Amino acid sequence: MARPRALDSRIWLLAVGTFAVGTDAFVVAGILPLLALSFGVSIEVAGLLVSTYSFTYGLGTPLLAAMIARWQRHRVVIATLCGFAVVNIGCALAPSFGVLLGLKVAAGICAAIYTPTAYLLATSLTTAERRGAALAAVAIGLSAASVLGIPIGTWVGYRYGWHATFGMIAVITLTGAAALARGRLNDPAQGFAAPPSLATRIAPLGRAHIWLALCPCFILYVATALVFTYIAALLRTRYSADQLPLLLAVYGLGGLLGSQLGGRLADRLGSARPINIGLGGLIAIQLLLPLSLGSTVATCATLFGATLCSWSCFAPFQARILVLEPDSANVTIALINTCVYMGNAVGAVVGGLLLRLTAVTNLPFASALVAAVALGVLGFPLPKIAR
Repeated sequence: MARPRALDSRIWLLAVGTFAVGTDAFVVAGILPLLALSFGVSIEVAGLLVSTYSFTYGLGTPLLAAMIARWQRHRVVIATLCGFAVVNIGCALAPSFGVLLGLKVAAGICAAIYTPTAYLLATSLTTAERRGAALAAVAIGLSAASVLGIPIGTWVGYRYGWHATFGMIAVITLTGAAALARGRLNDPAQGFAAPPSLATRIAPLGRAHIWLALCPCFILYVATALVFTYIAALLRTRYSADQLPLLLAVYGLGGLLGSQLGGRLADRLGSARPINIGLGGLIAIQLLLPLSLGSTVATCATLFGATLCSWSCFAPFQARILVLEPDSANVTIALINTCVYMGNAVGAVVGGLLLRLTAVTNLPFASALVAAVALGVLGFPLPKIAR
């Protein structure tokens, strides 16, 4: 059996950018209690920083992806990272909760442009047989943000204040932009044919089977955000602030492994089987999470397993939608990211509402129920899709 060719090294540069974007998206969950205290708002209101960013990203991604399809992708990724850095400097200096909320909208727009563009660049730099691995390579930046960005950002926030956390993100983002600029990244798939019209590019948005294929992805990320948005508050019921960075690092480590495992399983087994396995595992682990909080070892095991299962679904969801609509890759990849962030937004809001009715330790049970719905919807038959 022939050994698969190594991925183009330039693909890994794109992961530097997704690391910066991922850190900004995820780190707010770690410093949410600090932000609530600083601005004098409740933890549920502070959670709007997560949902606002996610709603902006989710709503903007498919339309922005269609509108910028004619632009040079390697220039787009560098420009948006520079803009992202400026926005995070503004976040560090935000004088009020309202200003910070507005800046998170701007950050969501930058992320909505960068992330799907990075995934498309990655797939253009490899063969169809290695597409899953290329997608996973870019996604490793997001999962690495869980392993390193969230705990480090949380530690910086508790040690030096939340302003320093956003300053740290700005530095990471500028580093990513510089790495991409020095890497002389270009897109071999662009520039050889006239891009399709805007109407053609957004046509997938009107197809019912596209939305049916996206439903389990959206529901999965509602389930994960129900817990993740309030993970610091959940862990603080049993652990001190000094222990949070280590616990969040373990939480992210599962995502790092899961993102790579999912891409390779999608290449070998097709898209559906890894998703089924990941969802089933997530349901079981969320049910165990509240029961594990009494033991540090058990807590680490369940945190690791939760993100391992959820992140292992990400690349298979991307591969699934690409098989379904291979000629509309820029929009369909964007739609996957829309589902992730809209799911995060809805999950953050639903979690906040549930906190008014029940204890934070009950959120994982609600998450398991939502993940079970995703598993059920995944069984609906789809046309033309490889299973």
